Amino acid sequence: MMTDFTHRLLGFFRSPRFPIFMIVFVDVLGLGITLPVLPLFAKNQLQATAWQITTLTSVYFAAQFLASPLLGRLSDRVGRRPVLILSQAGTLAGLLITGLAPAMLFLYLSRIIDGFTGGNISVAQAYLSDITDEQNRARGLGIVNAAFGLGFVFGPAFGSVIASLYGPRLPFFVAAAVSLLTILLSLFLLPESLPAQRRRLEQAAAAGVAGRHGLDLLRVPAIALLLLVAFSSQFAFFTFQTIYVLWAERLVFPGVPQASVQQAVGAILTLVGVCGIVTQVWLVGPLVRHFGEKKLVIGGSLARAGAFAAMALWPTLAVSVLVVPFLAIGGGVSLPALIALLTYVAPPDGRGRVIGLHQSTAAMGSILGPLLSGFLFQNVEPNAPMVAAATLMGLAVLMGLTILRTPTSQPLTPTSVQRARG
Repeated sequence: MMTDFTHRLLGFFRSPRFPIFMIVFVDVLGLGITLPVLPLFAKNQLQATAWQITTLTSVYFAAQFLASPLLGRLSDRVGRRPVLILSQAGTLAGLLITGLAPAMLFLYLSRIIDGFTGGNISVAQAYLSDITDEQNRARGLGIVNAAFGLGFVFGPAFGSVIASLYGPRLPFFVAAAVSLLTILLSLFLLPESLPAQRRRLEQAAAAGVAGRHGLDLLRVPAIALLLLVAFSSQFAFFTFQTIYVLWAERLVFPGVPQASVQQAVGAILTLVGVCGIVTQVWLVGPLVRHFGEKKLVIGGSLARAGAFAAMALWPTLAVSVLVVPFLAIGGGVSLPALIALLTYVAPPDGRGRVIGLHQSTAAMGSILGPLLSGFLFQNVEPNAPMVAAATLMGLAVLMGLTILRTPTSQPLTPTSVQRARG
């Protein structure tokens, strides 16, 4: 057993999957580091306001929203490998600029660069799709989910500990060094997954569906409803997430030194990552089988709304720690269930387009949430963003209740299961 495990582990390290894993891991690690470190770094070292700090996230996602489709199409034309290397170079540049930033303008520049080249996760998914067959594709794409989860476990913990011991700039330089390592891995270990002949064939196929942008799918009531739920959920989450460190510093840890605040927030965010991994690995499958996707969308949204409401009503450390599992489990079960429902109600030739619509909808929530939270924190009162997050997530719950009356076609019929196995 141990020999077989060692053999498979060595095979993983020698395969293209290992550089892909590292690319995604480092990308998410850099994002995870920013969560507990960047807000306090910008506030205390660069004298940034709350709204300036939260708009860093909006700028990042706006740049990514504009660039991701372009990077995807570019990877179809020139191959995955050069685009992945380019995107990693952007991540490296963004981390170095952040670590060296003498003023807020440089932080905005780093977020724009990282956002414009930050489509590497979608390109990494395309790479894995290229090198796996249909039977092994879900397992192959699971590498991305694993890297994502580990990045959010280690990023906040690493960033908060290093920042508290050696200052807030060092975590970005260490992450940049790891990013440079992944670039070298890609240069020497990552072969091209989409050869020129195959690129020409796929471009010809894509030309046959040009202009089918998916907006026609919004006329399907079930799709429009699910996208509204997705938008409200993402809007609520980023209203909470981008202000959480400043909110905790002001209300949960008043008068506590910055290093201690970073350590505490890093530990809480690490707990979120751990609970998220547990949810993905052990809970999603059994819960879907027992309750179904519709109830999971509603239940997951309700859990997150309750967590936001509890933090708004009782802004204490004990409450923050107690509600972390509800945030992680709620998001971990509701998001995949919602995407699954979207693919059920979309026509067979529209599933890719409806997922693209979901990504665009979620991106809009990621852009607007930080703008709202920074404005409320700075101009209304520090607890207002948490109240807004609870309200927005409550709206998602109310809209989600109508899903119970919305007909969806279940894909796991005996015939489809048999086809998937055969």
